[in-house]
Amino acid sequence: MALKAVLFDYGNTLVSTRLDWGAVLAANLIGLRAALELHFPRLHYERLNRDFLFFRSMGKQRAEKELIETPATESLRQALALQECRSITEDTLQAGVDGFFKAEEEAYPIIFGIPETLAGLKEMGLKLSVVSNATCGRLVRRALERRRLMGYFDHVAVSADLGPCKPDPSIFWGSMHALEAKAEDCAVVGDRPDTDIEGARRAGMRAVLANFFGDAADIPMGGPRPDVVIRHPQDLVDLFRKWVQP
Repeated sequence: MALKAVLFDYGNTLVSTRLDWGAVLAANLIGLRAALELHFPRLHYERLNRDFLFFRSMGKQRAEKELIETPATESLRQALALQECRSITEDTLQAGVDGFFKAEEEAYPIIFGIPETLAGLKEMGLKLSVVSNATCGRLVRRALERRRLMGYFDHVAVSADLGPCKPDPSIFWGSMHALEAKAEDCAVVGDRPDTDIEGARRAGMRAVLANFFGDAADIPMGGPRPDVVIRHPQDLVDLFRKWVQP
């Protein structure tokens, strides 16, 4: 079947998440306090930081085992409840999470060649989507907007907003339906064999492993195999031009 739609992973596919995470986390926690201190001036913020990171860690384990995302707002709600902060509005929780992710959102660099590649794919008439495992959909959307990438995409799916996370095929099918395509018309591009390639296979889509840093995780024996491994974003234009006209 001719290719009609491409579903992109976010981290290390469109932008690099290879950051100085020690520095980023420290800045994130400062942002969390700055966002919440007006609402909760008497909180023990060192304790809040520990509790919030603990619940985020528990959420990550749940996502890996059950393929269900725990939004960052829920982790923050749980952490605040331990200090008897209850009946917190969704707006306040979101403000705290936005503050937490502010430094991280600003830090992601665009992978070299991605804007030109996305423009080339749009010129070919392909519909494009982002499918991301993340605990905050606003983080992903704002980061795309900030980097002037959002305009290339017809749809953005984030596990925090939907519940299921990759490799659950439903998150891919949701984008597929939004793009008015069929599974055989779609290709998934991502850097992780265990989520992106496995998810593409479960969803019945073609799979492209983006090895943009030259050190992609080894594909386990008996695990899902990509149709193609690429080293540079521009390779997608040449590849998909062939797939558009099989």
